[in-house]
Amino acid sequence: MTSGQFATALDVLVVYDGKRGPTATQMISFGQPFDPSSGPLPAHINFEKHYTEPAEVERAFASSRPQILVLSRYTSERGQDWIRLAKEGRIPVIFHIDDDLLAVPASLGEAKFKAYNDPARLDALRANIEASDLLYVSTAELGRRFAEYRFTTPIVAGDVYCSVAPEQIGALIPPASGPVIGYMGTSGHSADLTMIMPAICGVMDSIPSLQFEVFGTIEMPPELARFGSRARHLPPVADYRDFMPRLRSLGWWVGLAPLEDNHFNRCKADTKWVEYSMAGMAVLASDLPVYHRACDGGAGVLAGATEAWSDALEQMIYRPDLRSAIIERAQAKLGQRYTHECLRAQVMAVFDRALEIAAV
Repeated sequence: MTSGQFATALDVLVVYDGKRGPTATQMISFGQPFDPSSGPLPAHINFEKHYTEPAEVERAFASSRPQILVLSRYTSERGQDWIRLAKEGRIPVIFHIDDDLLAVPASLGEAKFKAYNDPARLDALRANIEASDLLYVSTAELGRRFAEYRFTTPIVAGDVYCSVAPEQIGALIPPASGPVIGYMGTSGHSADLTMIMPAICGVMDSIPSLQFEVFGTIEMPPELARFGSRARHLPPVADYRDFMPRLRSLGWWVGLAPLEDNHFNRCKADTKWVEYSMAGMAVLASDLPVYHRACDGGAGVLAGATEAWSDALEQMIYRPDLRSAIIERAQAKLGQRYTHECLRAQVMAVFDRALEIAAV
């Protein structure tokens, strides 16, 4: 059986680890491409938070009555309760993941390293993946990584991760009147930003009017303290639905996407490029495979060594024609390969595969 054999839209329940609303992962992967405001859609997505007691899981499952169950980054032992209920109802289970949570490195910070590498949490993650009908990973590289772990669960890798709505492409906020560059990210990306701090400080020294901003839970690097009010921290936005309007309002000339070269980061998606480009910012990113396709054809600039970051930054700041060309090419690419429609088709193919597996 496939989704096309259902008379109405599929009812899909996406369960996540948090106790509040769905995180950016769930909104990017399922919420946005299946936003009901988009009109008639082939699937209806419901989100459900984490519960600590099996009885709470049973009540939530009974009230949802899904046709497909998705466990998104679900690293709790309660996953077995959700999976058992789905199996009893002959409902396919998809495990969705967008990071290699089986090998979280110390560079993400001590708190995250300890939390994700807790033996009980790792055991629960492995058990939840192994008991699911299908493993849906965000990138091809992440798919290769999980294949090395030798799970018996079939793996499907995505081609598109973060997507955009057509009306979001081309509707730009005018850039800041003076040169502003920025980085947005979570606290787990401090090492990535630290990697290019010599370049940022050097360009700040050479361009006295330049301002630098960090946006999100990441802390302001201490190296920037000497620049006073020219460097500032913008607090995070809790709800991802409010994130893009806030990012678009900043008017950064250049959005930075540094990434340390390690196994964990090589499994990541080009999300920052998508979000910066949609916000009308020219992108300067690490020269790693994560960003090669996105920046290809002049839709972004790639840099490796510190000197390359410094030179590229100065070029992008002094040349408005270069920034405009980068943004124009990036947004054209967004409209061709990164739309909600593209991601929706990808996810529906995953749903169909899960239904076929469960029907055997």
